[in-house]
Amino acid sequence: MTLINMAAMGSSVSEIDDRARRMRIAHATAREIVQPAGSRIGPRHQHEIHLILIHSGSIELTVDAQPPRHVPAGQLCLLLPGHTNEIVVDRAADTRQTLIRGRLENVTEQMRGWLESLRPTRPLSSALTYLAREAVVTEQTRLTADGALLDALATALLWRFVAEFRNLPAALPAPIEAARLYIHTHVADPITLDDIARAASVTPAHLIRLFRTHMNTTPVRYLWDRRISLGVELLTSTGLPVGSVAARCGFKTSFHFARKVRDVTGLPPSALRESHWRA
Repeated sequence: MTLINMAAMGSSVSEIDDRARRMRIAHATAREIVQPAGSRIGPRHQHEIHLILIHSGSIELTVDAQPPRHVPAGQLCLLLPGHTNEIVVDRAADTRQTLIRGRLENVTEQMRGWLESLRPTRPLSSALTYLAREAVVTEQTRLTADGALLDALATALLWRFVAEFRNLPAALPAPIEAARLYIHTHVADPITLDDIARAASVTPAHLIRLFRTHMNTTPVRYLWDRRISLGVELLTSTGLPVGSVAARCGFKTSFHFARKVRDVTGLPPSALRESHWRA
């Protein structure tokens, strides 16, 4: 990926026209992978677009004849078709990542040139992490609508990547983005306000003030809202047992999960599921 002056390229995509908006990822797949420490992938010629989210560990990425680029945890890596890539995994630890891949279609010459000009990595935002997670869950539960939903989520992930580059700096303060990213990544874990604030590198009191100012909520309320939303989604789109859904969403008991679902929807989990399946 040849790096081009971003200021010169920025104006060329300041307005995305109707043709450029047709860019999409087709025949997408999404999966979580653990790459063994010290493993090597490639060199290989890239035929598809790959979006790689690094959750733990790190990789060394070489694109064509450019110097290797270190990609640590908390970064998304964009690999475009038409290049030769080599990935070397951290020798000290396994690397956990999410891989979204597919065929890049309907790319205008202008948009292709702009994508080629980008730095191929950027910090993971909560939105990027959320979209990738949804794509993985969609494939795991086979709720793909014959691939259409998975393609839409992969395409949304790519467009989010584009939007974040075009609209820097981010609208939300960095501690909020870091907190949301931590929450989305650890939604099933027994995390606390102190854990979230530590991930955001601020005090709990300061994080609460930031969330109230910019999002009209608190970090803990945001965590529970995310858990409930994910739970409702899994209830209405999968056949997973209620206990399994509760565990995946960070609830210690099915009773607590059922009470929260009823508070939000007015229905217990089983009735909520039946109402959607009858629709």
